[in-house]
Amino acid sequence: MSSSPLTDAELCFKASPASPGVGFGQVVRLAPQSRPPLFINVLPHRVTLEITRVKQAMQRARCHLEAVKQHFREQAGQNSAHLLDPYILMLDDAVLTQAIEDNIRRHRVNAEWAVKRAVESLLANFDRTEDDYLRQRRDDIQDIGQRLISILSGQPLQVPVLESPSIIFADDISPTMLAELNTTNLSGLVTDAGGVMTHAAIIARSLGIPAVFGAREALDHAAEGVPCIVDGSQGEVILRPRRTTQTVYLGRRAAGQRLRRDRLTAARLPAVTRDGVACHLLANIEIQSELPALERCGAQSVGLFRSEFIVPSDAEALPDEDMQCAVYQAVIQASPDRTATIRTFDFSSDTLPAPLRVAEPNPALGWHGVRWWLAHEAVARTQLRAIVRAAEVGRVRILLPRVTCLSELRMARRRLDEACQAVAPSSAAAGRIELGAMIETPAAVLIADRLARESDFLSIGSNDLVQYLLAADRGNERVGYLQQPLHPAVLSSLNIVVAAARAANKSLTMCGEMAAQPLCALALLGLGIRRFSLSPAALPGFKTTLRRLSIRDAERFIAQALTLDTAQEIEACATTYLT
Repeated sequence: MSSSPLTDAELCFKASPASPGVGFGQVVRLAPQSRPPLFINVLPHRVTLEITRVKQAMQRARCHLEAVKQHFREQAGQNSAHLLDPYILMLDDAVLTQAIEDNIRRHRVNAEWAVKRAVESLLANFDRTEDDYLRQRRDDIQDIGQRLISILSGQPLQVPVLESPSIIFADDISPTMLAELNTTNLSGLVTDAGGVMTHAAIIARSLGIPAVFGAREALDHAAEGVPCIVDGSQGEVILRPRRTTQTVYLGRRAAGQRLRRDRLTAARLPAVTRDGVACHLLANIEIQSELPALERCGAQSVGLFRSEFIVPSDAEALPDEDMQCAVYQAVIQASPDRTATIRTFDFSSDTLPAPLRVAEPNPALGWHGVRWWLAHEAVARTQLRAIVRAAEVGRVRILLPRVTCLSELRMARRRLDEACQAVAPSSAAAGRIELGAMIETPAAVLIADRLARESDFLSIGSNDLVQYLLAADRGNERVGYLQQPLHPAVLSSLNIVVAAARAANKSLTMCGEMAAQPLCALALLGLGIRRFSLSPAALPGFKTTLRRLSIRDAERFIAQALTLDTAQEIEACATTYLT
């Protein structure tokens, strides 16, 4: 980090860029939140009481973090909201829980001190490792420990309320507090601690907050209320900027905004390639508040409505038929072409609302997606009746998640037929409802021809398909290098699915953010995919890319790519077509 006083007043500091963008505001210094807990020796008869206090604090922390996750999901989307899952799961961690209880029993200390000792012990283990990933995870444990101590001591963490454009300066900020902030007036973030791959940095990027980390010297000079500029792309912090400096950074911010505006302008243009081949762009929707943005972002239809997001994380029960019907109708009516693809509840045992969760050793490979849905017959019947009723206001396609065998598709078809007979036996709308399978596992790829034959349509879930094909958790940064959407196995699998859909004359949609990457868009066009469903925010950028590509180039590229051996070779080959 360097500092260079440009005038008596202006100070410029350079540190680590953590989240791009330029922000203007006044310095708001965040006081350290950690409070040293009191040490108290407890009498033997109070041991059980202290353990009960810890359990109650964990339950309160869990409920609070579930609410924070819901708030963060509404601001940044579901993919980002998953970043908070490790914190919630940590509250069920047997090692942490046992360490706290052992401290209380063996040392007869109060709950606050027992949490402190347990967290310090775990942190010491992390400090001894040379693994960067594990060292960055120590902050997560510290975050949870601090939260528990604040609850036990009756001194809740203070979330700052920002009444004017502000830039927060802090020695450190916990990821959960950042996710909890109201970001309306949050223009930037400057901290001493933190790395570009920490959860705090990832959350800042998800929220679009410019951030600079490792800025100790800037913190030492920043007084409360001083005007400030943060350039999170360049890692720059300017205190008391001169007028000419402000002009420079206003220009940078305007350039970024202009780029976003250009993309929104492009969103209103036809979705055609440079050589005139039309494509169909659809939107993936998680929450109803995204619906008004559909047309502005260039969506022609709703390609995926994730129905499980109508269920609050703390719900005691799933929504009834009338409530579901009202939501589905709202989605259909908001869709530009009055067509919506509704995915049936895609729960796993650990993503169900808290009161309904069940324990499984490996939820990702357990009672998940269509398996859970079919096993809960009443839930499936209620949802199907709601969808059939909703179909009176438009065209509906029902998508089944994580299908791995034909029997699942056939059972769902029987349930749909029964729902149509029960709700609207003579309805033309009910008769038009289509049933499709999501291709997101290796098994579904290998039986894509059979699924295409018995489905009305297919959708590819690119995020999960890459994850399962390469056996690499997309939320695990340690295997992040394996998130290779252009891996030869991925391209070969997509080629199989495209051929299956084409042979059965069924429509095929690519769902997920893979298409948002220009190199991947070139590959998908070359494979013959013409329907793309992305988040509304990603659609303008994708359409800009689409209009610059040609099908002729894409087909020449994919013919080469399918003969190459590694993702790196394929990316290098694709780059030659985009330059």
